[in-house]
Amino acid sequence: MLAEAGVEAATVRTLADFARVPVLEKSGTFRRFPIAELCVDGEPGRLGAVLTSSGHSGTFAFGLTSAEALPATTAWIDDLLDHLFHVRTQRTLLINCLPMGVKVPTLACTLAETSVRPDMAVGLVRAFAAHFAQIILVGEAAFLKHVLESGRRGGVDWCSLRVHVIAGEEPLAENARAYLEGILGIAAGRTGAGMVVSSMGVAELGLNLFSEVPPPGVLVPLRRLLHRRADLRHAVFGPVDWVPSLFTYDPRRIHVEFDRQRRLLVTMLGEDVRVPLVRYATGDRGRVLALPPEVQPALTAAGLPWPVIAALPIVAIEGRGEHALAGAAAVYPEAIKEGLYREPALAELTTANFRLVSGAERARVRIQLQPGAEAAPGLNERFHAAISAHVRAPLEVFCEPYATFGSGMALDYERKFQYLEP
Repeated sequence: MLAEAGVEAATVRTLADFARVPVLEKSGTFRRFPIAELCVDGEPGRLGAVLTSSGHSGTFAFGLTSAEALPATTAWIDDLLDHLFHVRTQRTLLINCLPMGVKVPTLACTLAETSVRPDMAVGLVRAFAAHFAQIILVGEAAFLKHVLESGRRGGVDWCSLRVHVIAGEEPLAENARAYLEGILGIAAGRTGAGMVVSSMGVAELGLNLFSEVPPPGVLVPLRRLLHRRADLRHAVFGPVDWVPSLFTYDPRRIHVEFDRQRRLLVTMLGEDVRVPLVRYATGDRGRVLALPPEVQPALTAAGLPWPVIAALPIVAIEGRGEHALAGAAAVYPEAIKEGLYREPALAELTTANFRLVSGAERARVRIQLQPGAEAAPGLNERFHAAISAHVRAPLEVFCEPYATFGSGMALDYERKFQYLEP
């Protein structure tokens, strides 16, 4: 690859030199080469775990962990969970609701793996909640919404339990966080309540590359403040009506760049990485967060620690950059999600899945309702008003019954939902 780009490895001595190294993409790496050729020394070696990507792009990529490195990986996860949730001193049930194949290695927690079976997750909570001090749910936000709603309908008193949510797989809408917090009783400020945080991993690179925590009490309140205050949001991001995910990361573990197209490029730094991906384009877009000095007084007044924020490496991840068009205006799925969750009573009526279709004058949003929910008169208009708070472009909004929605009818949550109409 270096030879094709006309770069000699020995000449890469500085960051400026490093910028000449070719960018790796999934299709040109995992589709082009057998897995052994991507490994150090051309051999996978003795592997302890293999993590498979979702195949959302049409190409499968693989993350390899050597058998020797697996205990250190588990210890790193447990150290992080203990730092956040004190799992080594409080009996903790971790329910992994990520699609089958995505593992969360832990020895400090009691681990249950349900994949995307909401009945299993709820059954575990019913049977074991009384025997644990806390529960950690790990999964995609729309699926965890389904789990919490199913549990509530089945009589689970979520507000009486201490439940933490770690949302991954795709960007977490800020209004979705508030919705989940409402079901769990976190929004009410209940003593001993859990937290809802977002994490971002890439199968071929590793779990939890980017996260809102640690440190706690910084990025989540910062994003919430920018979400609530249009003046601060516009000062940081320009004239937008939704806030990208705000993450920090460990610069000892990964090197992060954004190219001119604002593509996220990640280089793994660990010497024990079996597939040493360099300047790897994850498919996401964003930027390094640079807060202008004029927002400092407002952040300080809101109780946010400016010295801590200024010292953190923070990135704003906007998603994949895919969008529909309303005439010439871009409409992003991330903005539609904010609208779907804006009013809890409306959010409860949906599966949180929708189709976004381009139009010559206005984009069309087709919303899938929950099984049994009906497209009552005025519902389209209510959703239109909620979505328009986050999307300025002209829209048409239609709510459709679950059985006739037709897109993703088999909602097994095993694959990432395609929000844009093919």
